[in-house]
Amino acid sequence: MASISLYIVEDELIIAHDLKAKLTESGYKVLGMNTKGEGAVENITALANNKNEPDIVIMDVKLAGKMDGIEAARTLTENYNCGIIFLTSLNKSEVFSRSFALKPYAYLFKPVDIDQIKVAIEVANYQRNLEITNERIISELKNEIEQRKKAEKEKNLRLQERIRAEQRVNQLMKQKHQMEMDLINRELATSSIFISQKNKIIGLIRKDINRLLKAEKNINKMDIAKVLKTIDENIKFDNDWYRIKAHFEKIYPGFFERLRKKFPQLTPNDHKLCALLRMNLNTKEISHILKITAPSTEISRIRLRKKLGLTKSINLTEYICEV
Repeated sequence: MASISLYIVEDELIIAHDLKAKLTESGYKVLGMNTKGEGAVENITALANNKNEPDIVIMDVKLAGKMDGIEAARTLTENYNCGIIFLTSLNKSEVFSRSFALKPYAYLFKPVDIDQIKVAIEVANYQRNLEITNERIISELKNEIEQRKKAEKEKNLRLQERIRAEQRVNQLMKQKHQMEMDLINRELATSSIFISQKNKIIGLIRKDINRLLKAEKNINKMDIAKVLKTIDENIKFDNDWYRIKAHFEKIYPGFFERLRKKFPQLTPNDHKLCALLRMNLNTKEISHILKITAPSTEISRIRLRKKLGLTKSINLTEYICEV
């Protein structure tokens, strides 16, 4: 075990040298001695800066300099970790009242026996080491608690972020599912419009053919021409637009009203084209319904884009779907 290091601050130089000799002989390491408080503080500061701070300072209360032992001890205990043992010949109660807050390890009254000093040094050093150990343990526990709190906080933050991310994913999945269902329902509804229209046309054609078959005569070109005329009249988009429009507005409520308010310059034909685009029909399908050629449909689309003020980077169908 390393020897206990001491520093002696004694008003009488002869007593200081005598203490140093006896304590050194007893195995203690005396780092220095001084007769003045300010000198002792200066020397101990230099020792501490060189990482050679004394373990125990034997401090005489009454010193020759401007700073007495209690003031010197106060300065040392506020800045360093050395323990204090007071030596004094002053009134006991006076010393206690002035130095009690400094928590010295012992009070020794002059004249002091060397064995008494040795016992005080050993007890003081034991208490000092115990306090240092307790402070270190408390500091380590506080640090560990802070680390655990930090880790727990980070864990909770990660958990909250994970929960929010999962909630966001679930929300997006629900939105995606709803959009897919809406798309399917609208596609089915749109298909039902044209199936209904086709069934109506087929029904009219069937009626004409049955009428011809029941007639007691041979079918001639004029009869066939009448059937073809029925087909031509019923496949024209304008004939049943009002029925298709009624179905369309059930699927896409308020579409035409929004279109008229936002783009009052559009014509009825533009509205029809917008409706077909809203149904997500391609150029070929639109051309077939409107009974115009594909190039004519493309020209109609270009004119519509200009009326809507769209740049080339904007998809016409997607834009119409957002109206």
